[in-house]
Amino acid sequence: MNKIFGSTIVLWMLCLIYSPIAWADYTIGLVGIESNIQNVKGTNLNNYTNLADKQNPLEYAQDVFSDILTVELASFGLEALDMSSRATLARRDEMIFELNMGKPEKIIQNFTIHPNYLIYGYITNFTVTHRETMGTNNISVEVSLTTRVVDAENGEIVFVATGKGVSSTHDTSAAKGFQFGGEEISEGCWHEALEKSLLQIIGKIKDAI
Repeated sequence: MNKIFGSTIVLWMLCLIYSPIAWADYTIGLVGIESNIQNVKGTNLNNYTNLADKQNPLEYAQDVFSDILTVELASFGLEALDMSSRATLARRDEMIFELNMGKPEKIIQNFTIHPNYLIYGYITNFTVTHRETMGTNNISVEVSLTTRVVDAENGEIVFVATGKGVSSTHDTSAAKGFQFGGEEISEGCWHEALEKSLLQIIGKIKDAI
């Protein structure tokens, strides 16, 4: 009898440890995305510029991050919340630093509705590959992302997911591109790599729910 009871307790504890995280019907605040590629010549995304409107690739990545997560998270019951217009003027890297320190209280003040969870991410790798075809110099962009989901009450990291997106090759003559050091990359190429990476991450979050 004691052995049966003991086995039942062990099984119950294992179910608690490995059961999916119950996020559905909760709100999740979108904090943003930062570059974790620092101090490497030619790879600091903050120093790159947009040839058309001066928005750098990291700022553009913020918009892709918010747009895709808002739509995809809603598809399986999570309501994504954007920060207030006042908060968007603040530096996201400072807010992400606070989250890494386990201090979500300052971040949730930037939302009109306090979220149950917060999500932020890093660009952890970025590469450009050249391929010459039929006299044209084409490029492909690869982007690796890491995202963290944080409990907004206590700052505990409850989930980590990674993704890698590779764009199709695009002609470097494409209009409206980013200047990455000496490389000109089309906006569509950058967007495609980011989107593929984020969709991988969304899939992993969905599997965890």
